[in-house]
Amino acid sequence: MKSLLRVGFVVLGVLPLALMHALGVLLGTLLWWLPTKARRMTLHHLSLCLPELSPAQRHTLARRSLLQSACSIFELPAIWYGPRRRLRRWLDQPEAQAQLRALHAGGKGVILLCPHLGAWELAGMFCAANGPMTSLYKPQKGVLDALILEGRERLGAQLVPTAGSGVKALLQALARREMIGILPDHDPPEGSGVFAPLFGIPAHTTALVNKLAARSGAPVWFCLAERLPWARGFRIHLKPMPVPVAIADAEAGAAALNFSIEQVIREFPEQYWWSYKRF
Repeated sequence: MKSLLRVGFVVLGVLPLALMHALGVLLGTLLWWLPTKARRMTLHHLSLCLPELSPAQRHTLARRSLLQSACSIFELPAIWYGPRRRLRRWLDQPEAQAQLRALHAGGKGVILLCPHLGAWELAGMFCAANGPMTSLYKPQKGVLDALILEGRERLGAQLVPTAGSGVKALLQALARREMIGILPDHDPPEGSGVFAPLFGIPAHTTALVNKLAARSGAPVWFCLAERLPWARGFRIHLKPMPVPVAIADAEAGAAALNFSIEQVIREFPEQYWWSYKRF
């Protein structure tokens, strides 16, 4: 089963980006027009988080978000198993690379946050392509886990699980002045997070980012991969935190983290994964 799935990923990974995005638009359109859970959750979250928008505006944003989310699904084989030359071309972004080198030159390591926005898998690849990188991930069930690990580690990243051993590995990487990567907008394991407002709504939030930043003194930045229209590729954005998050108090730190996440989502709202069950 694993071998067959891997072959399927490799075959899909060579498709042109325009075709991948066309398939994503088709799937996203189906998710919008059919009474799917993704449509229901997207509209629900937008009504909670962006009540200032009119119903028509929220419907338009929800439809665009589902199209973008579907495109991200079809991009995965290309990012994980597609031609390496094309992947390198997507990642060859001098301005962002220079920013990352400057951050690394600080000598304290770097904490990079890749929320579920745009092509977040590509954002992780960009970080791994530009220096030693240790990233936290949630292990999956079945044969998919090994395939995901292989894909995400193709450019040298080290993936560590969301467990005590993974946190220890992140601390060790920062001690070596390396980069670490975290998905900051996931629902953390029970007992490892606190509730803090996100768009004014209590959300179970990781306290790990704040603890690592306070302990290491490493700068905390967002790394985002914006999906460009008409299959023109991607644009990498490195953005500093708008407010400090190296706060010892867990709840205050989580509130600062969620405020920062909210700001980057508002910049690219149609590319956020609004169907993710966060609340």
